Amino acid sequence: MLEQLNRVLKKVFTNEETIVFSIAILLFFIVISFFGSVLTPFIISIIVAYLLVGLQKKIQSFNVNQNIALVITFSIFIITGAALLVWLVPLLYIQLQDFVLDVPNLFNNFLDFISGLPTKFPDLVSSDQIAIFFQAVSEEISVIAQNIVKSSISGIQSTITILLYIILFPILVFFFLFDRKNIIEGFLKIIPGKRQMLTDIWKEMDIQLSNYVRGKTIEIFIVGLAAAIIFSSLGLKYSALLSVLVGFSVIIPYVGAFLVTIPIVIIGLLQFGLDTQFYILISLYLLLQALDGNLLVPLIFSETVKLHPVVIILAVFVFGSMFGFWGVFFSIPIATFIKAVWNAWPSKI
Repeated sequence: MLEQLNRVLKKVFTNEETIVFSIAILLFFIVISFFGSVLTPFIISIIVAYLLVGLQKKIQSFNVNQNIALVITFSIFIITGAALLVWLVPLLYIQLQDFVLDVPNLFNNFLDFISGLPTKFPDLVSSDQIAIFFQAVSEEISVIAQNIVKSSISGIQSTITILLYIILFPILVFFFLFDRKNIIEGFLKIIPGKRQMLTDIWKEMDIQLSNYVRGKTIEIFIVGLAAAIIFSSLGLKYSALLSVLVGFSVIIPYVGAFLVTIPIVIIGLLQFGLDTQFYILISLYLLLQALDGNLLVPLIFSETVKLHPVVIILAVFVFGSMFGFWGVFFSIPIATFIKAVWNAWPSKI
């Protein structure tokens, strides 16, 4: 038994690089598990700097000096970030505040709608089923109310943390963007011996992941803008808030589109009822989702992340359960990384 285990370990860890790399990955997951919330601004800053490098290279392709291209790129980042803070964030805050204040009315409308179902559809819904439903809803409301009280206690601390993140974020992006060569060289010095496997992993990751991250950024903007136009034209409440949710839903493949459909259907149903506007809203929204999946994605992604849909969904649930929201957010990049490691490993069992 021990001899077989020894053979397997020798076959997996064929050289020094595989051992060092395995230890580094293990340490990385341990650090993320214990200090993930503290490292959040650093991780986001690295991702944004990675995106800006692509923009910088695009600007340099027009025969612009590297330093000037860096300054232009960072200026675009600062201007865009300032515009979001001055315009979009206050708008979202106002709509979120309106939604919270309007929750009692929305809930009463929802109860009225549910109460009327046995009359409209007596063959499908009975009064007993509605009574059981109301009992379940009342129990859930008590739990939600307790959670809101707990959340409000920690609200001040969360606000201070967010303010610190806002201040640190552009500073970190600046260093990761302007000093990235020294940071990468310093990181590589830590890894002893040959780095052939690391080079192979980086090549595959850079080809697939850069296309994925930059493509998703474009997709978020286009889908969110299209959703804002649809919702605003129909006069749907909280259109900016829902548009942002629709835009960011593309980050979570398959699952995101389903989850964000629920609040849109509920708010549309409570606002318009089973009227023509509701059916127009749902039809246009489903058309947007269809165009996104069948037209926009193939146009944006010249080289797609070569992962099976089942693997993608599994990655979303597994890493989401391990790391929460950020696990869901980075599920595809992590899965792509694991695939790249598997392809680059010197020996496989």
